Amino acid sequence: MDNEANIDSSLAQPGATHYMNAPALQRGLHMPSRVKLFIALLGLAGLIVAAIFGFRAYDTIANAPSRYAESINEAIHTGPGLELPVLNNFVGTDTATMRNSFSDSKYSIIDVHEMYDDAEEVDEFTLDVVKVPSDMDRKLSEELFKKSLRRTGVVEAAHFLSGSWRFTAAMAEGTDIKVKYAEFDSATIEEAITKAIAAQGWSDSTFGEAGEDQSGNTFQSGTITINDQNFNWTVSACPLDEVYSVSGLPENSFYIGARLVS
Repeated sequence: MDNEANIDSSLAQPGATHYMNAPALQRGLHMPSRVKLFIALLGLAGLIVAAIFGFRAYDTIANAPSRYAESINEAIHTGPGLELPVLNNFVGTDTATMRNSFSDSKYSIIDVHEMYDDAEEVDEFTLDVVKVPSDMDRKLSEELFKKSLRRTGVVEAAHFLSGSWRFTAAMAEGTDIKVKYAEFDSATIEEAITKAIAAQGWSDSTFGEAGEDQSGNTFQSGTITINDQNFNWTVSACPLDEVYSVSGLPENSFYIGARLVS
């Protein structure tokens, strides 16, 4: 403010007392327009930054469970899949032929007996192999199998289970072949059993007993004739978490066992 412009020059005498002009003191302070614009833009920028961080924090917390479920679902449904063997096809064959069949199919197979260094104790009529996902490191697959999927991430476990099965055969006194695997695409355990029966080609065979076995598994049994010989089949199922302690898998995860016996 130009205070000198409001002082009477005739009173500008040495020793005189001068007073400011009241109107000059009562005038309001006016902020320049450029300063106002800068402050407004600064405040707006602060609001935008706060909103972005707030949205990211909310998204991280609120949508984390759904993203986690999506990653598990992707692990289950991407990759080579089960490529499930049909037990009927192995009737009348020996274990060497079975092994060659898996090799010809280009499966990634782990011999359970060799993995535990007891192959010399196994006779020629016995077979125990595990098919693992072909897109998973073989050494990692062996470690996961040995540890029964303990101390591993749920996504990794889901991918392993979705592409693996265990096949066993005991042919010394007839036919006794089994395949066990995880199933994630059925709403109920009954539906899972129905799908397993269809996958083995037993839907049109003679159905027998059904219910719950001594181990608490839900099962369906039946008989089928192959090459003029009668065989008994059984499909049993239980919740997957009764077999593997993997937290976070879908609730509709089941463990299936199909068996064909002469």
